[in-house]
This record gives sequence, structure tokens and C-alpha cells, in this order.
Amino acid sequence: MHDIISIYEDSPETHGLTEKQLKIFRSAIQLFAERGYANTSTKEIAENAGVSEGSIFKKFKNKEDLLFSILNPLLRNILPQVVNEFSEETLKTRYDSLRDFIAAVINNRNVFVKENVNVIKIFVDEFIYDLKIRDRMVKAIPYDYVKNFNDILNDFKQRNLIVDWTNSEIFRFIFSAFFGYVAEHFLIFPDLKFDEKSEIDHTIDSIVKGLQPE
Repeated sequence: MHDIISIYEDSPETHGLTEKQLKIFRSAIQLFAERGYANTSTKEIAENAGVSEGSIFKKFKNKEDLLFSILNPLLRNILPQVVNEFSEETLKTRYDSLRDFIAAVINNRNVFVKENVNVIKIFVDEFIYDLKIRDRMVKAIPYDYVKNFNDILNDFKQRNLIVDWTNSEIFRFIFSAFFGYVAEHFLIFPDLKFDEKSEIDHTIDSIVKGLQPE
């Protein structure tokens, strides 16, 4: 299964899939990313995979179940592993500066986005345009991930290394800056050439500057 994008390598949603089911999974990711979930039928997914439509329903209850088998592993990986590792060891090891932490988060997620760009496209489309799916996705975000991120921000506040905004405001500020970069280079203009290192550094610098206490 190492040809499947990174978030599915150890995912329970894809554990034990047959070769036919893997073809269906790959086909669904491709077509949902290219056409959108609403504009893709299970018949088209099956034809693109070169299998019968009935093969889909041997593993997935319906098209929505197939969609969430794609999205749920993404939701578990929205926040980077570095956040959880830092939170668990916050009493032993701390980032020396806000920039070190922001750089770790942005670089980590940049790699994640590049490895999983098709799934990111599906996530963005459904999160923006389908309220029912958005509500279900929000409920599926692991509570521990949110708690860990809050713990980190609270630690920075205690050390006066970050502005005393609400944690949701800080998260939104970080996410908005990074998502602007992701949207331009991976969703809107994917063929546009750019200096990745320079733009990532500028994104990190702008976030840090905006979040530093006066």
C-alpha cells in the first residue's frame, strides 16, 4: 500500500482492502479531486477503477461512506504530529522561541500538503460547499489534537512569547496565512513556478511578526 498517499499507509479505513477495493479508493480520490464529490457517481468511480460497481458496496455502504473513508484520516492529521509531540513533552522540552515552533508547524504541514494534495482538494471543496458534510467533519476532529494545540499556546502565553489573544484567534491567524499559500500554489495555480523556500520563510516570518507580543 505504499503507493497510496501518506495518510492512508496506516489508516484503519484502508486496512485489509483487497486489490479491487484499493483501485476503487484510488479512483474515488482522483475523481472527487478532479470533478467534485457531488458530480461523481459510484458508477464512474467503478469504471475508472476498472471494476464492477458492486465491488464498491462490498466495503463501503454508499458514496458518502467512501468519501469519509477518504476524509477521516485527513481530519486526524490536520494538526501536525509535532504539535502532539511538543504537548506531551512540554514539561521536559520547550521551543526556545515562537519562530522555532511556527517554523516546525509550517514546514511539517507543507510536506503533508504536498504528499496529499488531492485529498486536500476534496477536503476544501466539501468543507466550503456542503454544510452537512462540514458538520460531520467538524465533529470528527479529534479532541486531543485541539487540546494539545491549546496547551501549547497557553504555554507560550505564560512565557510571554505570544500575543494574549484567544487560542481560536491565534489558530485562525496561523491557518489563514498558511492556507493562502496552499490555495495559491496547490489549488488555484498548481502549475505556477515559485521559490518554495523563500515563500515558506516569508510565511513563517509574517505569522511570527503578527503574533509576537508588543
